[in-house]
Amino acid sequence: MNERIKKYCELLSSLITPNTKPEDVNEQLTAATNTIEIDTVDISDRVIISNYALKLLSKEQRMQLAKSLIEEQVIKQRNLLAHWSAITAQSSMIDTGYIAQHLVSLQTQIAGQGMRGKGDDLCDGSEVKSANFLDSLDKNGATAPRWNFMANTVDIMERFLNYTAIYLLSIDYSPEHNCRIRIWKVNIQKHTILQERYKEWMTKLGYPKFADTTKKPSVNFQLFPPNSGTNENYARHGNGRANGFTKLHIPLEDTPGSELIFKAEVVNNEVIITKF
Repeated sequence: MNERIKKYCELLSSLITPNTKPEDVNEQLTAATNTIEIDTVDISDRVIISNYALKLLSKEQRMQLAKSLIEEQVIKQRNLLAHWSAITAQSSMIDTGYIAQHLVSLQTQIAGQGMRGKGDDLCDGSEVKSANFLDSLDKNGATAPRWNFMANTVDIMERFLNYTAIYLLSIDYSPEHNCRIRIWKVNIQKHTILQERYKEWMTKLGYPKFADTTKKPSVNFQLFPPNSGTNENYARHGNGRANGFTKLHIPLEDTPGSELIFKAEVVNNEVIITKF
């Protein structure tokens, strides 16, 4: 750790203590982040800073930060985009991919990779996938967000079976039409239902595509999240067609290999976290 990063971490330690009130944490962290120009920090040092900061924070402090993140990046951003959407007729859909990664890091205390684009989503090699039902209607009034697992080599395709932690985030509406955010942690090695369906998919679709060397093949295993406006807690795969896969419900809760680790609803513009 270089001297600059060491001093920054010392500043964090002085500002964030177990006695820091959760409602004051974001202000204290802002005081720290304002002292460092993050674009001038090497990616490896960003991960060091993040891991250090996350470990300083208590569960209650991280919950409050999760609330602030949802308020800033979901509620306020949607309201701002709705204004521009009315003027331009462009989508008011927010980019939930990076919001998902921020939330997962706050919940798990695992830093990201310090960059955007290709690579692991978390520094321990875990993946984060997001699906957003909000403002995602197509011309026909349908919405079909999904969790995509793309691969352009056999090795990448098979790597899916080795994951002990994949985080699946869904932003949708509760039955009461409140904005709802849920995150499930899935261990593929223990989730036999998902594991067996993936193996079936590889045999039927994945391996045959990669066997065709005349093209540059790629494959995409798609999981559909629980339907918006319901209390469903399972993912879906298969369309039931003769040339496809039988419809399958893949449980995400109360089953070995998957658990709900985060749940929040926005009620009257207030973020209420009931699972953390």
